[in-house]
Amino acid sequence: MFFFSFLSPVFSQSQDSVLHRKNEKVKAFFSLKDSDTLRERHTLTTAEEPFPEKRKKWDLDWSGFISFDMFWDTRKPVESRDGGIYLYPANVFLDKNGKDIHGHASFNFVAMNTRLTLKIQAPEALGAKVSGMIEGWFMGISNNDMNGFALRHALIKMAWRSTQLLVGQTWHPLFTEQMFAYTVAGSAGAPFQPFARVPQIRVTQKLAKNHFLLLYLNAQRDLLGVGPNGASAEYLRQSALPEMGAQYIFDLQTKESDDNSKHRIYAGLGFNFKRIIPRLITADGVATQKGLNSYSGLAFFHYENQINKQLKTGFKLKGVFLQNSYEYLMIGGYGIKEYDKNSADLDYNVDFDYTNWNTVSCWGDFYLNYRSWEVGLFGGYCQNLGSFLPVQAYKNPAYYYVRVVNADFMYRLSLRLKYTANKLQFCLEPEYTSAVYGTSLTKKGKIDTAEPTHRVHNLRLLVSTVLYF
Repeated sequence: MFFFSFLSPVFSQSQDSVLHRKNEKVKAFFSLKDSDTLRERHTLTTAEEPFPEKRKKWDLDWSGFISFDMFWDTRKPVESRDGGIYLYPANVFLDKNGKDIHGHASFNFVAMNTRLTLKIQAPEALGAKVSGMIEGWFMGISNNDMNGFALRHALIKMAWRSTQLLVGQTWHPLFTEQMFAYTVAGSAGAPFQPFARVPQIRVTQKLAKNHFLLLYLNAQRDLLGVGPNGASAEYLRQSALPEMGAQYIFDLQTKESDDNSKHRIYAGLGFNFKRIIPRLITADGVATQKGLNSYSGLAFFHYENQINKQLKTGFKLKGVFLQNSYEYLMIGGYGIKEYDKNSADLDYNVDFDYTNWNTVSCWGDFYLNYRSWEVGLFGGYCQNLGSFLPVQAYKNPAYYYVRVVNADFMYRLSLRLKYTANKLQFCLEPEYTSAVYGTSLTKKGKIDTAEPTHRVHNLRLLVSTVLYF
């Protein structure tokens, strides 16, 4: 009995030790490790990204990524930079035997989407926190400069307690930086989403808790308006007025008591004004100051629920009405307002007026992130509304300053899958885009649906590998 009574504490301690080790294993199995937390990485950089928190007054933080995209198209795409920026399927193009030449499959590999980013943290000035960012990529400034290193972002931010000032080049405020679509494709939903980077002055003022007012002035640089001299920034510059706008933003973020669950609502409304003067002189040498005013509006809504450190889900919705939207990589632009009902031609000696092409577009993006995985679904639709006023020589598309003048509407559905392993990401995105092209236009420049139309489709299979650093 003494022997067993002596051993009982030993056995008891041994059993407790075994149970403790088992409990620790169970806790370790169900606890969150670094490898279990969300691994989010996106290839679009915005001015809203926070600077890495460091204690130095001066600090330079280099980052970027190496990107390799492989894609296959079932139909000829309308694209830029060797397909690195894809917009929509090309219209029907028949040979003498009636065969559609554009109905042919193709592929390409692209590595020039690779980027280099420098974030700059500077000492405080005038009572504001000061930071900056410079980013370039190897897609050049145009199709004639592919593989060239070109500027994407160059900005300075000054942040006070309730006011933020941004000066430099970054995304156009119509892009809505804090809620862009998370697509694998670098176009982030274009041509259903305004897509442009511009030199700008932007002020964001906190009005009250969760309520903000954004005011901005823009110029043009990489993506340009179009007119008598082709694509150029001169039409906006000749107006002597920057593009300008205002947005009201509601930004609500809440945390649950466990400090893991977070909710966010980001919503807003906006208005944009632009004036251009396409030419300063008529064909017969008479000075002209005839211009065009364009008015646009947008509304957006984003809800996100981070359930815990492993799981997050959300959706984004956005709608825009745009006038003269050529430089946003969207369908639209402007034309010559009718000045002679009896003429079927256009006389450049006339000091004519202009009329806007109107475009309406909407898109939605749903996403679910679990640990290192992301699944998402994007859908977009845009409609050519034509002009509100009659157009001179409306039957001749050569007289229009419009992107895709013969398109009635387009839509897109794309499903994506991303897997992120530390700083390496693998992505798959099948993207289906459909467009309806017309053969005849009405007096207001809209597609005449009473005449023959062509519905074309393209399925792009995009496979992307990205290494972040």
